[in-house]
Amino acid sequence: MKKILAAALSLCLCCAALTACGDSDSSSKSESASASAARTDEGTADTGDQKTDDGTDTPAVLDDSPSAQLLSQYPVNDGAFDPTQGATENMLARGILNEGDTSRLAAKLKYAVDNPKETTKICFLGDSITQGSSADSSTKQYVNQYKTWWEENVSFYVDVKNAGIGATDSYIGVHRAARDVLADQPDIIFIEFINDQDNEFYGACMDSLVRMCLAQENNPAVVIIEPTCEDGSSPQNVHLKVAQAYNIPMISYHDAIIPEIEAGNFEWSKLQADVVHPNSAGHTIMAQLLTNFSAKIKDNLGSENTEATPFDAATEAPYGDKYAGAQICDRDSELVETVDEGTFTDVTNFQQFTNGWGTKTGGTIKMKVTGKNIGLIYYMNVDGTYGSVDVKVDGESVKMINADFTGGWGNYAKADEIYSSDEVAEHEIEITVIDDAKPNFQILNMIVS
Repeated sequence: MKKILAAALSLCLCCAALTACGDSDSSSKSESASASAARTDEGTADTGDQKTDDGTDTPAVLDDSPSAQLLSQYPVNDGAFDPTQGATENMLARGILNEGDTSRLAAKLKYAVDNPKETTKICFLGDSITQGSSADSSTKQYVNQYKTWWEENVSFYVDVKNAGIGATDSYIGVHRAARDVLADQPDIIFIEFINDQDNEFYGACMDSLVRMCLAQENNPAVVIIEPTCEDGSSPQNVHLKVAQAYNIPMISYHDAIIPEIEAGNFEWSKLQADVVHPNSAGHTIMAQLLTNFSAKIKDNLGSENTEATPFDAATEAPYGDKYAGAQICDRDSELVETVDEGTFTDVTNFQQFTNGWGTKTGGTIKMKVTGKNIGLIYYMNVDGTYGSVDVKVDGESVKMINADFTGGWGNYAKADEIYSSDEVAEHEIEITVIDDAKPNFQILNMIVS
């Protein structure tokens, strides 16, 4: 009993102190878990101190949070076990943090079962975890393990696209979704972004991302996946608010493993390669969480609602759908006009961010950008030659951006918002390198909504 209470308390405290947890290799960004700011779930009741079995006081457990309720119903294992042999039944059950409306997934599964030679399109949008970082081989990556399950249990005709890009978050994700995901008209979309933080900004990003996916005419099933950092931090609270608002499934690797670790049933290193990336065994459990959820629906198609619920445009957006119409823009975009490229004559190309603007000699570039919200994706570099820029919008300096990542784990693409408003308008953007000793700077893409 003590072990269960301790795990429940630890899990609730983790959910109250969420932040993006960075990655330790070149496929994802590095953020300090110590920067987490503790905050209490909105609307959660404080039930007062409780007694342990020996009569001592313990801090109050937030009993009405979904995670605590699931932990109470599906407690941790009674003693140590080896998680490399797979997840326990209670871990799988706790992992379904928000079941939501399963009609869309049921409809796609039923169609695939009834039409085994028709191809189902599945897309995974995410960061380095989705990309497959730290798995021993491509077959061990959770994305490919889910593909194998589908081939063996549903239909061999399945097209799985891995749209994971290391070090990215849902701010970049919402802007590249139209290009990298929705253009292929997938039947099922999985979304994973551990690099988000538990705040309003990332709530707005996930809100618009989920909303634009649900609004597609082919009624794709949309599922959020929630990993975790070693200290238990994650953007789970803010993502859960979005999942609940749109009544979609959310699968929590965080809730599956963290209570067991806090209870002393196994060590973090059993499933994780570093502070955030799952190793092959961790990828296997992530895949099990998804296949378990999908299998339960497939095995009960006779009683499931297989008429996909269409998107209701009147559904209230929990964060106001700030990034409606988000898109990624390059030199050829109609929303971005290069007025004077100055010394930014290099055509940049990094990962999936192409046809951008770069300079090796400093200088200034001037653009006109049309939108409500404007940001830029730029190249963070470790070689010591990339410096800082001053960003002006409509003649006013709004942000200093430093692309110097000397001593970091590797080069990556980072995005910053430089302007936000409620109205679409044309804006003059001027970006000037201000560090003569470090004259390199690359604008990989502009992002606009």
